[in-house]
Amino acid sequence: MKKISFVCLSLLIFTACQNDSKKERTETTATTKDTITAKAPSANTITPQTKEIPTLKECTEKQVEYETEVECIFKNKDVNEVYQATIKDQEIEKAELLLPDLPKENTTKEINKDGLLSISYTVSPKKTEIEFQFEGGVTTLSLEQMDKDVKRIIIHSAD
Repeated sequence: MKKISFVCLSLLIFTACQNDSKKERTETTATTKDTITAKAPSANTITPQTKEIPTLKECTEKQVEYETEVECIFKNKDVNEVYQATIKDQEIEKAELLLPDLPKENTTKEINKDGLLSISYTVSPKKTEIEFQFEGGVTTLSLEQMDKDVKRIIIHSAD
């Protein structure tokens, strides 16, 4: 019982120390005077934590038997911006294997790695469909420009 109490108390102290280090940092700056070198502590500064403002999007999720569909509407975006955000945020499995830029014509990229067979791009003027062929199913990423907004649909289908 004493050991458990000791471990719990140690963890509590450890986490408290970790939280304090994020809030405050003291830095020392060197000030030079003729021949005497002295270090004076600078004012306590709070390190700013940067957080990205989330993209304005509305999402709905539907699940039917062996299929899951997530539909999102991105306000005031174009298809390329949503495509890049999908890759960056890893919102789809194996997104890092997507082409860096959205292709202008139909393309198929053979992968044959980690269960992913290929990625097919079907491009039309207002809509692009990207199909991931896995050994165990298909994942489809659909991007459609709707005036100023983009509708993104991700469909996970099992075999």
